[in-house]
Amino acid sequence: MDTVNKKPNVVIIGAGPGGYTAAIRLGQLGMNPVVIEKEKVGGVCLNWGCIPTKTIYSTTEPLAKLDSWKKRGIEFNQPKISLSDVTKHQSKIANKLTDGVEKLIKSNGGTILYGKAEVTTGPKVIVKRIGKEEITLEPNNLIIASGSIPIELPEFVFSQDGIWDSKTAVMPPETPEKLVILGAGVIGLEMGTIYNRLGSEIKILEMQDSILPTLNLDKRIASYLNRSLKKSGIDIYTSTRAKELQTVEEKKMVIGEKDGKEVSIPADRVLVAVGRRPNLDFIDDQLGLEYNEGFIETDASCLTSIENVYAIGDIAGGPMLAHKASKEALIASSKITGEKITNYKVVPSAVFTDPEYAQVGMSERKARQNGYEPVIGRFPLRASGKAVAMDEATGAIKLVGDKDTDRLLGGSILGPHASDMIAELALSIETELTVTQIAETIHPHPTLSEAIMEAAENVHSRAIHTSNR
Repeated sequence: MDTVNKKPNVVIIGAGPGGYTAAIRLGQLGMNPVVIEKEKVGGVCLNWGCIPTKTIYSTTEPLAKLDSWKKRGIEFNQPKISLSDVTKHQSKIANKLTDGVEKLIKSNGGTILYGKAEVTTGPKVIVKRIGKEEITLEPNNLIIASGSIPIELPEFVFSQDGIWDSKTAVMPPETPEKLVILGAGVIGLEMGTIYNRLGSEIKILEMQDSILPTLNLDKRIASYLNRSLKKSGIDIYTSTRAKELQTVEEKKMVIGEKDGKEVSIPADRVLVAVGRRPNLDFIDDQLGLEYNEGFIETDASCLTSIENVYAIGDIAGGPMLAHKASKEALIASSKITGEKITNYKVVPSAVFTDPEYAQVGMSERKARQNGYEPVIGRFPLRASGKAVAMDEATGAIKLVGDKDTDRLLGGSILGPHASDMIAELALSIETELTVTQIAETIHPHPTLSEAIMEAAENVHSRAIHTSNR
């Protein structure tokens, strides 16, 4: 017997980081949400994105440190890589986490319907369920959290032999000898790092004139990262457009164009990593949602142009990041239940290259554009005792402060565990801490976090372990 409530308090479309966070929070608040998921709980992040890539990243990390260990007096035999065991391990981790999330949704009073949703006027949600009859829901509130899908290039379609999308790349049938990656954004550089460790020859083509173009890296930090990637064996062709994939004498060649000249790059496989687009194909145009550059338009409470319809995560624009989707899930949940809404000022970004890169808040240029007079503090990791001891001293910290108020406006970190350390800077910006307050906070020694304290001191030319301007 089908016991699904046809008029639930809340229907959530998508069980990724945005959708499942909303389901758990709304369940905690007694709303008994219904979640619709067409594939797996956890969405792209837990099944094919964040978690699988970081599992493989950490699994392959020792392979990048063999020379470092040898230099320090410890030598290992040549490692043997079982790709099938690597992928089995990452699947095990992903399944463990998705099973946990599914239990949390249900234990908090949520219901999960597996199937494809269609949203029509009303709004009504038609669910074409797997192995069960179609059902129509008329919720009091609707949260659209359907995420995004990879962008496909006309000359490099995913159905073409030898072309990978990011989903295929995390569950590869083999390690290609020569992997060409289209796009030097977050996905391209992370996958390049992983496959370089696995033994692939990596070539990355980027149309823009710099790596991570959407993040607008500080020139000095970009130079550090570029050198590290090149040293590890990753070749990056900026200002290069990929035109087509040709087969020449039974060998695949990516044909590109750089500075008006044709370049030909051998490729066993081509990974298209040029970005993602919002997944909105299931929404009836007659619903009347307003859009902004292809994304659903929302206000500060994640409410769309339609009453009681919310949009969170990738489909609502802004950085396509799991933690942003989760925060917006909490905001939408607060709006629905009448709780006080705690919004956010900044969204930190992290890139799992080697070394890692992370940033948050305003860059020096952005601060100046916004009317601030920025003051800068830097600290190179070659001056960090912990980084030197780890033999991971490539990188730096850069802080951007406001000269008038001394408040921290932004910061970037290149180095080991940058993804973990960036949270201190995000918290500082959210709570409007001053650079001086960060500098006066004791950071334990010897740690990598000391570099943040020193960079804060450097803003006022008071750093101890590096020269001051």
